[in-house]
Amino acid sequence: MHHITNKKECAERIADILDFVELSDRANDICRTYSGGMKRRLMIGMALVHKPKILFLDEPTVGLDPQVRRKMWDLIRTMNANGMTVLLTTHYIEEAEQLCDRVGIMEHGKLIALETPKGLIDKVGKVAVEWMTDENSHSKVFATREEAMVFAATMSENATIRAANLEDVFIELTGRKVNE
Repeated sequence: MHHITNKKECAERIADILDFVELSDRANDICRTYSGGMKRRLMIGMALVHKPKILFLDEPTVGLDPQVRRKMWDLIRTMNANGMTVLLTTHYIEEAEQLCDRVGIMEHGKLIALETPKGLIDKVGKVAVEWMTDENSHSKVFATREEAMVFAATMSENATIRAANLEDVFIELTGRKVNE
């Protein structure tokens, strides 16, 4: 860990971080005037002052609008590309799929799967069949498109056949949807 030893070095580090989190233009503003996304970026900036090798982020994009969320994703990707390990918790499956090299799925406080997103999808099923009954959506995953087509052909409801994603993996492994 690098310790900042003088005011000049401290001011330079702060300026670099504010630039990195895209808050340089608001450096002299009171932070209570910041938006939610700006406050999140400032919190990450504060955590970066001492140049950590690992950063823990707990639901970093919860409540952010889509544009700010994508900006946060870019920030996380950049930190990771620069050699920092970023461990994040999220209920947003798309976020895990977009950002993570490895994904751990927790159920009732226990780790039930740990793998790359692609590895999880390959293990659980590459193709999903999705259909509606009354007000409820259902899905089932299959190893191949052919198996999915055979299953869909037996159904009386209209069905969609598509590539499986991490949400399908989560539902298959836990038996329920996210946030239930």
